Amino acid sequence: MQTESKFIGSCPLCGGNVVKTCKGYRCEHNIGESPTCPMNINGIIGNRKMCDEEVATLLTKGSIMLDGFATKEGKAFPAILTPNTEGGLDMNAKVCDCPVCGGELRVGSRAFNCINYNRENDPCTFSIWRNIGGHQLTMEEVREICQNGITSGELEMYRDNGSIYRKKLGLSPDKHQIIKI
Repeated sequence: MQTESKFIGSCPLCGGNVVKTCKGYRCEHNIGESPTCPMNINGIIGNRKMCDEEVATLLTKGSIMLDGFATKEGKAFPAILTPNTEGGLDMNAKVCDCPVCGGELRVGSRAFNCINYNRENDPCTFSIWRNIGGHQLTMEEVREICQNGITSGELEMYRDNGSIYRKKLGLSPDKHQIIKI
């Protein structure tokens, strides 16, 4: 008796269909007696259950930033997941290079922070809050700010009274602050 599988997205390694299984997500070419593709994404990663929409986004965009992962000790952390050539996922925190010092800009629970913040001789204090004006910044928006100095489009934000306004976010002339433009 054959059961129907739920299509999630296309495999980044071979182009086959990625389907949901009892333990996670697999390429259709990694099911059966003689698999030809290694793609296999566990349903639980870092003590966090993955949902179909997140895996679909990961497969479509090539990476996804998620919150809610936890260490064995229970400490929560965000991470960026990216498919690797071995068929699994790489988990890291680097979003892009810091526009001030060139160090790694990493995702944290409340902000994107330069890894050189505690450098002994010349600490870098560059950071970007993850929530600005009620807008949750995406990885892509942070990369645009750091690489181009400004977001490509206006972002929807909120005033204290709840009214909506739209502005681009960019770097200040000294590159140490994020400003609304």
